[in-house]
Amino acid sequence: MTSGTGRATSIEVAFLDDLADDAPSRAELLRALRDVTGAPGQDVFSASADQILTLAEADPDRHALVVRRDGQVAGVGVLHPGGASDEMLDRLDGARPQDVVVFRGFLVDRHHQGVGVGSSVAAALPALVARLAERLRRKPFASVVLVVDADNAAGLRAYTRAGFVDRGAYLDAVGRTQHVMALAVV
Repeated sequence: MTSGTGRATSIEVAFLDDLADDAPSRAELLRALRDVTGAPGQDVFSASADQILTLAEADPDRHALVVRRDGQVAGVGVLHPGGASDEMLDRLDGARPQDVVVFRGFLVDRHHQGVGVGSSVAAALPALVARLAERLRRKPFASVVLVVDADNAAGLRAYTRAGFVDRGAYLDAVGRTQHVMALAVV
């Protein structure tokens, strides 16, 4: 991938638990992740990085992802097997919760937006979900599912380009339209 300046850009996504084995390095990485901040107005699309990581740290079923661009922390996200809500499952044609991985809490830092980070992460999700199944020593998951706000045009484009299919919408607790998007991964 190339940036707007024409130079090659490296975007990588890894499980937080696979990085920074020693305590000081892990603490430094967590600080950088908690500093990830979306662009103004994007707080309606995602929780803060601090909230995302706090929830992941408190729930062993949530697996935090680190997104780096050219070696710098550029985003955070979570893979959550079995975390599909009823609103999601109702739109997945009888999928069982244990066969679905939810991609949630995805936030790209404002300084790394508009350069393909979101699209790269969306495209990497099938491989990450397969890796998660291996880590958990279980059979492959059937699909990855996510919810994206109807007003998040960039997110809708990125997920559609990566092959996600819009499975329908619902109104969330505050009345915002949320699209359930899914991608088969087996």
